[in-house]
Amino acid sequence: MKKTPTPKTRKRAINKLSPPEPSRGTAINQYYPKRFKTMKQNNGDKSGRVKWLWLSAIFALAVLIAVLARAALMHGSVIHGKMDAGSSGKISERTEKKECSGCVRRYIDGVYVSPGKENPYPSAVIIENHPDARPQFGLSRANLVYEAEAEGGITRFLAVFSGGENLDKIGPVRSARPYFVGWARGLSALFAHSGGSPEALAQIAKENIFDLNEFYNEKYFWRDKSARAPHNLFTSSEKLNEYLNLKQRKQGKFLSWRFKGGDGGREEPSSEVSESGSAGEITIGFELPEFAVKWKYDPRNNDYVRYMGGQAHKDANGENIRAKNVAVMYVKARVVDEKLRLKMDYIGEGEALVCLDGKCEKGEWRKKTDASRVRFYEKNGEEFIFNAGATWIEAVRPEIDVAAPL
Repeated sequence: MKKTPTPKTRKRAINKLSPPEPSRGTAINQYYPKRFKTMKQNNGDKSGRVKWLWLSAIFALAVLIAVLARAALMHGSVIHGKMDAGSSGKISERTEKKECSGCVRRYIDGVYVSPGKENPYPSAVIIENHPDARPQFGLSRANLVYEAEAEGGITRFLAVFSGGENLDKIGPVRSARPYFVGWARGLSALFAHSGGSPEALAQIAKENIFDLNEFYNEKYFWRDKSARAPHNLFTSSEKLNEYLNLKQRKQGKFLSWRFKGGDGGREEPSSEVSESGSAGEITIGFELPEFAVKWKYDPRNNDYVRYMGGQAHKDANGENIRAKNVAVMYVKARVVDEKLRLKMDYIGEGEALVCLDGKCEKGEWRKKTDASRVRFYEKNGEEFIFNAGATWIEAVRPEIDVAAPL
């Protein structure tokens, strides 16, 4: 029978495995005067008429400024695919498209962007999740994130960035695993990491992966001396883009998922979810409590807020980590060495849960080859249609407990 680890043995195991790493919701008031005082209309008195005309002009100008200010706020929210925290609800597909006239879908996350910005070359960065590495930098701004165990129950992230960000600090950056390499290759992304397992490094060389390994490219990374090694290696948007420009990589080379709107209706929260959002919770019982995940549905913004180890998972900038879509993919895995690294069967197909709008649906994931992208399918064989915005994919072993609203 499997022994339940005590807090002391759990901490010892973790340390052994990882060597020393005005609100938007405020309406713009339109101040209408209760009444205009009737001005004297004497034949010889033109000053009253002039004063009335000036007041009317000032009032009309104030209304115009208010309308333009509101339009600017709405435009900013739509372009970035988010509603501000004070917003009173969702933006429909029709409104989004109207506010972003001429815009097109970005391939990586379905968000509307200006033409020419829909498919910049993506970067996929390995970001660690050891307790000493928290909080992470840049994770809340990733367009797509994979989470999977690296060794001994400790999870790690593959964070994919579209290339349009301006992040001064991304990380901490850690080592590669074969399944992270395969997921990045499915997007033809620049794969940024620091070393890796023997199998991962052999795979990178054999398959000629477009990678950026800190071991041989130190100039694109740096060590933060205020943090303890090895949890102190970082990169940035500027450095990633510098390398992409050096290699003349401009446009992405992957196929987009399907997103609501042009091919599947508009974003619509579930009517079955309570205002508290508790009915929409997704829990993932990774082996160690410090890594247990909960996604809480927020019906106000129609997205999910991430919790980890019983606390809200925040980026280093203080932002909550949120996702418009959460997908759980069940992947068979087994321990392959004394460091408790895993070999995952990440090529092929398996069961999946896809969650959006406050509810989840069973389906399956498919990745036909190492070079193909992971895709999610409903039981009827149709590909899932996602909400525009960030997506998190939780890759879990079948024996890990997952609870989600169906």
